[in-house]
Amino acid sequence: GVGKTTLVQELFNRKSSNYHRSCFLSDVRENAGKISLHSLQKKLLNSLTQLDEQIENVSEGIELLKTHLSSCQALVILDDVDNVNQLNALLRPIRSVLHPHSLILITSRDKDVLTRSRVEESSIYRLTGLNTHQSQELFCLHAFPQGHPLPGFEELVENDLKACDGLPLSLKVFGALLYGNHDKSFWEDQLDRLEQILPDEIQKRLQISYYALQIDEKQIFLDVACFFIGEKRDTAIRIWDGSGWKGALGFQSLQNKSLVEVDTENQIRMHHHLRDMGRDL
Repeated sequence: GVGKTTLVQELFNRKSSNYHRSCFLSDVRENAGKISLHSLQKKLLNSLTQLDEQIENVSEGIELLKTHLSSCQALVILDDVDNVNQLNALLRPIRSVLHPHSLILITSRDKDVLTRSRVEESSIYRLTGLNTHQSQELFCLHAFPQGHPLPGFEELVENDLKACDGLPLSLKVFGALLYGNHDKSFWEDQLDRLEQILPDEIQKRLQISYYALQIDEKQIFLDVACFFIGEKRDTAIRIWDGSGWKGALGFQSLQNKSLVEVDTENQIRMHHHLRDMGRDL
């Protein structure tokens, strides 16, 4: 929720052209269980060498990565890693064989995963939240059509910023929940709910937006969290329409509320925390 994936994605977009090869492995935690670790090894190998080697298991993948990536100058990003086995399969084989001018970036919610994989303490950076000015800019962009507070809402905005504690995801989702609503009592009620939840309990905070959805929107949200991440938007909408839900309308409403996204290939995306929250409900 603090913006780790967004930050490394932006860095990848800006810097990948400076390297001979580059690879962004997104959502390693999810995909390691969904498509297997050796499939991620194959994707890494293919991105950095253009080889289409068949990899049957992790041990074979480790040897192929060591063999074919020797002296390769590359930018590699491993996003949302959550256990040592993932780094043993993806980081360990390449860290000693890549060209010295290569760059490997890892995002994780768990620092212990990095230290147990012998990542030096000096190489670990804890990402902090946005400052007050940045928080207000992001929140108002999602809460007000004009991008700045309405007269008389300044104090409410200030209190919302404190409650969101600089977390970009909370600022976006909570701002979108309030978008276009000029009823101060509604703002105060939602703020009361937010303030009753500890700052580090981000999933409970995100549930506020879920419970404010219409019935069909809730169903579509849960379907995305459990089944449709990575699927084509049009395919999912046809399935919802066939089930009697207003697919296009409901999905667009979730997009407007910053609960789902669609990438450049028309595939459905959802933030890790929102996905986990949906699966826990």
